[in-house]
Amino acid sequence: MLKSVLTLGTFDGVHRGHQALIRKVVGRARALSAQSVVLSFDMPPRHAGEPPAKPVLLTTLAEKLLALKHFGIHHVQVLVFDRKTASTPPEDFFRDTILRKHHAVEMVVGPRVAFGKNRSGRLPLLRRLGREHGVRIDVVSGVDGGRGSVSSRRIRSLITRGNIEQANALLGYPYSISGHVVHGDHRGRRLGFPTANIQPDPGKMMPRGVFWVKVSPAEEMPFDVHEALRGADGLCNVGIRPTFTPRSHQLHCEVFLLKGGKHLYGEKLRVVFLRKIRAERRFASVAALQRQIAQDVKTANLYKKVHFSI
Repeated sequence: MLKSVLTLGTFDGVHRGHQALIRKVVGRARALSAQSVVLSFDMPPRHAGEPPAKPVLLTTLAEKLLALKHFGIHHVQVLVFDRKTASTPPEDFFRDTILRKHHAVEMVVGPRVAFGKNRSGRLPLLRRLGREHGVRIDVVSGVDGGRGSVSSRRIRSLITRGNIEQANALLGYPYSISGHVVHGDHRGRRLGFPTANIQPDPGKMMPRGVFWVKVSPAEEMPFDVHEALRGADGLCNVGIRPTFTPRSHQLHCEVFLLKGGKHLYGEKLRVVFLRKIRAERRFASVAALQRQIAQDVKTANLYKKVHFSI
């Protein structure tokens, strides 16, 4: 019977706050010769059961699993928030999943931990269950992100506003999306800036605006800037293409590789957002848009030079 040190939560984004929990879990598991385990929901529970009205995920399930493995977790059990899960009393979940299935001898949680029916498994109850069953409960405080603690909700707000640099600072690594390259309307080619149209997971959030990005194969998810910088430089626009479709509400992700690229249709790429250049806006003419894109390319190249000189 392999004992474990365990934590639980949604872990959307696997941000700096989550990483603090994970470091504790991994360290304690190593000290006890135990397995490090994460119990994680596939979706934030409030969005489970039906498709959300808009994208809400900072990490897809595949990205989350990749991140948890990168930060040293041995095993992840993916929890599905269905009727059975929602109606399970916290005492039963503790007994059946934490004790019997994973043989936990220690748990690492945040101060706002909540699990079980009606989220009633709060810290006081967890401490009592730990005492009764000989499971040590460690509490890791939230990580300060300046003007408040680091949280998935706060990062989602930053992504919604296109504030990618601050979002990256709270994540602890550069935000990225991945998806297959699909055929678009080929306007970029006619403008002189051929783009790859990326089709991301429909639940994944995208920051709106024009960005300096790095592009790499989808499976290469970077967890620090140095890893990200190995990708190809690109200019990315995420928006509704207001110069051509001002009444549209559908977001598109279009990437122009600064040094050109081969035939990319059908490939799955990762777009890593490093710095915002400007907000998307409508132009009075195609020529005005072409001049702005040319300026955006110069700005992206400048950001690249400044970054590598630091």
